[in-house]
Amino acid sequence: MSLGEQLRKAIERLQNSSSLDKETVKEAVKDIQRALISADVEINTVLDLSKKIEEQAFSSLPAGITRREHIIKTTHDLLAQALGGDAKPPEKPKRILLAGLYGAGKTSSVAKLAKWYAKRGQKVGVICADTYRPAAFEQLKQLSEKAKIPFFGIDGEKNAAKVAKQGLAHFMGFDLVICDSAGRSALDTGLVKEIKEINSVFSPDQKWLVLSADIGQVAKKQAQAFHDAVGINGVIITKTDGSGKGGGAMAACRATGAKVFFIGTGEKMDDFEEFEAKRYLGRIMGFGDLAALLEKIEQAKEESGMDVEDLLEQEFTLETFYAQLVAARKMGPLGKVMEMAGLSQSLPKEALEIGEEKLGAFKVIMDSMTRQEKKNPGLLNKSRIARIARGSGTSEESVRELIRNYRNMEKMFSQFKNLNEEKLKKGGIQSLLKGFRGAKKKKFKIR
Repeated sequence: MSLGEQLRKAIERLQNSSSLDKETVKEAVKDIQRALISADVEINTVLDLSKKIEEQAFSSLPAGITRREHIIKTTHDLLAQALGGDAKPPEKPKRILLAGLYGAGKTSSVAKLAKWYAKRGQKVGVICADTYRPAAFEQLKQLSEKAKIPFFGIDGEKNAAKVAKQGLAHFMGFDLVICDSAGRSALDTGLVKEIKEINSVFSPDQKWLVLSADIGQVAKKQAQAFHDAVGINGVIITKTDGSGKGGGAMAACRATGAKVFFIGTGEKMDDFEEFEAKRYLGRIMGFGDLAALLEKIEQAKEESGMDVEDLLEQEFTLETFYAQLVAARKMGPLGKVMEMAGLSQSLPKEALEIGEEKLGAFKVIMDSMTRQEKKNPGLLNKSRIARIARGSGTSEESVRELIRNYRNMEKMFSQFKNLNEEKLKKGGIQSLLKGFRGAKKKKFKIR
């Protein structure tokens, strides 16, 4: 069972208990302890969180809420704090130096971060001061070109501080310059010396550490070591696309005082998000991250010219089903989109794994249907399915697979019509989830 599923179980124990007494709270706290320890959160952080929940659960009630609502909200808020809380990244930094060990995804994070700030109106340039890893120059150059970000590096140069200094001169007049430093398999004397030299000539106002989500408690040691070297004041955690990954790293960074500003959620350039602990919790617990989903919808609209919201308003036929699949794919892997909406658990695995090849096969099958059949899939009986399979050169099972996916998506996408930003502002994620989930289960509310 993942971190998110275990935490969800603990919250639902509080939500569904007939008598909410101290014993019930203790049992829920034990569930939370098991979840966090299995996610490699260090024991002192877990014990501190447990103590706070039990102390605050039966404190004086704020006006207008019940004891149950108070306990659930307190538990949720303290969990978010333990995983790093909410620390807004600086709006207009001048120079950011990224540091980290091998395998953390530092170089790709440079390009993602540059694009994130560029989309917010800043003129950004990136410097490749990683002169240690042979492929670093070419990798960052290609990623920068893909993100349409100006790049500077000196291929073959071994002096990282020299590259950083010349890069600053090259990007004179830019709003923001981001510098990629070298990594190693461990924070050795050579790496510390090089980072200090880069830090001296680059003079960054922001020094951020890049950590992989699967690093666990070691994150605390790394964050402290890099902080001792150059004074780390921010963190990016990568590879958080697995359910519940990153809990240990987030909690460990919190313990050192370093703030988690961003998380990487995949390999694509836009799989990069500002970190908010409550949104992260909502996503891994299956309650969705609708704020992120709204951002993805807007981004897909800007980049592809495809208006997702207009598609949601159309009559749901096989043709709109196909168009919606294409639109959803523009926002990233379908499973990730559904996870943001809190719907991944309610869909069959095959529906979440529809890739480009499958989309092409669906299109071929639909081309063998009549206009009436595409408009009203209920007409597709056994004889029609056989005819369509012959006409498309596919099997009857492939046609039935298309129909199954259509029916699953018909239910799911109809729920998306409840999405609008005003509702999100007024009622938060939980009010939107009522529209998504209907009355299948009682979910906790956070006021």
